[in-house]
Amino acid sequence: MVYQLDSFIIVLIFSSLKKLLQYLNKFYTDHFNWKEFVIALIFIVGFCFIKYFKFIPHHNGNISLLTSWWFKAYHNNLKFLFHVILYLSPLLIGYFVSSIIHKNWSFWKNPKFITLVIFGVLLFSFRSSISFFVSDCLAQHSNYAHVDWLNRIIGTIARGLFVFLILFIYWTFTDKKNQPFYGFTSKDFDFKPYLVMLACMVPLIAAASTQVDFLTSYPRVQRLQSIDITIPGHLKFYAIYEILYGLDFFTIEFFFRGFMILAFVGIVGPKAIIAVAYMYVVIHWNKPMGELISSFFGGTLLGIISYYSKSIWGGIIVHVGIAWMMEIGAFISKYFFS
Repeated sequence: MVYQLDSFIIVLIFSSLKKLLQYLNKFYTDHFNWKEFVIALIFIVGFCFIKYFKFIPHHNGNISLLTSWWFKAYHNNLKFLFHVILYLSPLLIGYFVSSIIHKNWSFWKNPKFITLVIFGVLLFSFRSSISFFVSDCLAQHSNYAHVDWLNRIIGTIARGLFVFLILFIYWTFTDKKNQPFYGFTSKDFDFKPYLVMLACMVPLIAAASTQVDFLTSYPRVQRLQSIDITIPGHLKFYAIYEILYGLDFFTIEFFFRGFMILAFVGIVGPKAIIAVAYMYVVIHWNKPMGELISSFFGGTLLGIISYYSKSIWGGIIVHVGIAWMMEIGAFISKYFFS
């Protein structure tokens, strides 16, 4: 009986993942090149060096080169410019490497490609700067007991609405006749493969939840000094925060696997997948190193799924699901087994 049950589970997993394996095989056949992949890994190593190797003296201890740049940008009110450079550089490197490896420079001559790259980077850079604007606006209400919580909530909502509104306007006037709203289609969508992917992540997240650097960053709500999740009255604040925290990844998935992949389909084809993964890596610059490195592989996989399925629902399920699972894993490890 146990053998039959195990066999059933194995068949279910492989049948659920069949479509995903087809996408991977098509990408491997259509575009994949080991040289491009290795160069991407070298980029990640280099970025990790400037982010995590702490060799610059600071009054709070040694800091990394990237952290030093961020402090300078922050104190000189150049936060927006910092994000523009941070996002634009890897994206251009990704496309430049792709052109060298595949010997195709034609899309660089397309004005729409240049316009979309600049538009996308400026859009996401402004999104990254909205939180600071919200903080400045809420500074006058600093007497509110949970102002740090309110800051995060309003910031998350503002970021999401801003991205969706701007891209909806752009899509309405440029792409509405060509495709659904950048991946928001359920045609031929099957959610089972993505639930299997989430199930496969459970042991990995459980293992990560025992690591010090992981617990330093998660659960994210621990950064809010006014919220103590051991106090029953604060649980409502915790629940609202976690719901919106997950929805923030909904926006990220829509931008990176929706707009940055599907809006570029007719211009660069599958070349967008790895190039966008470069940019996706650097948005994790304030996360643990393991998460930053794995973001390249996860971003590439979700980009492949989005490109060939023309849907972002699978990526949303995986991305939001993993985000909430990481929060739950850290919560259990920190407050039940510590």
